[in-house]
Amino acid sequence: MRKADEELPENLFIILSGPTGTGKSSIAVELAKLIPSEIINADSRQFYIEISKGTAKPSEEALKIVPHHLYSFLSLKESFTVFDFREILEKLVPQIWKRKKAVILVGGSGLYIRALLKGIFDFPEEKKNMQKEIRKKFCDQETEKLYEKLKEIDPACASKIHPNDRVRITRALEVWLVSGIPMSQWQKKAQPASFIKDAKVVYWILNMDRGKLYNILDLRTEKMLESGWVEEVKEIIESGLSGHLKEKAPIGYIELCDFHQGRKNWKETVEIIKRKTRNYARRQITWFRKENGAEWIDISDIPPADAAQLLFRKLMETVRD
Repeated sequence: MRKADEELPENLFIILSGPTGTGKSSIAVELAKLIPSEIINADSRQFYIEISKGTAKPSEEALKIVPHHLYSFLSLKESFTVFDFREILEKLVPQIWKRKKAVILVGGSGLYIRALLKGIFDFPEEKKNMQKEIRKKFCDQETEKLYEKLKEIDPACASKIHPNDRVRITRALEVWLVSGIPMSQWQKKAQPASFIKDAKVVYWILNMDRGKLYNILDLRTEKMLESGWVEEVKEIIESGLSGHLKEKAPIGYIELCDFHQGRKNWKETVEIIKRKTRNYARRQITWFRKENGAEWIDISDIPPADAAQLLFRKLMETVRD
């Protein structure tokens, strides 16, 4: 493999994305065994220390195989935006390149990836406090009402956001309320992260047969529930963080909070989590279909190690071209 290492280009920036359940994290580790590299997380749910059982974080063993960045580094109490993510990567990516390693960015948070490749609007520092106040007001409002408001002020932006995507809806409303300019207008002025101009970008989106993916997600949900997810949510509630959890709105955690508080029975809770997870995967696929410059890779029935070998061969073909 040493000869292959020498053939790899400098400043290699590999993006490994796609819907939840496709095994991106495992494949990234297997790929990192084939090329000198470090992994950066691009799954916003995996940023937080307190939520692990329901977020499919890499195992402790995987974390020891190759350097991983931006996993379990925040508390739910902390505010963290896509712009904070981009700012960290502006420093982190060049540091990894200086170590003569490739970057493998892995995760399904499409907005975070787009922020690097295309850019999105950020608030001036002096208006950040205003943003926080607006966010507090949104906390107790129903997602449906927020979406209706967004359709009024920025229909172009609303047409590109799913009515249940609370994070993106509130973000678009914040932009308008703070700046007085709709998000759709700001997005036209966006610029890529500064390191992208120096990068050799390879963008892969992993996908598989829809029925198989849904079955994997259903089974994964059941395993998560059996591995301590319920107890984890109970600890979050008892520690007084349920409000912060609601603000972050990760699938399954809100539903398990409702279960603990007697709003839903167990069978109903499990079915809701499964359905919302499948819907989330479908929305991710729809999102990535709109992204340019990515190669879709069907990994149905391909184990992670074999999938990594496939990606490595594609990478070497790209280098030769």
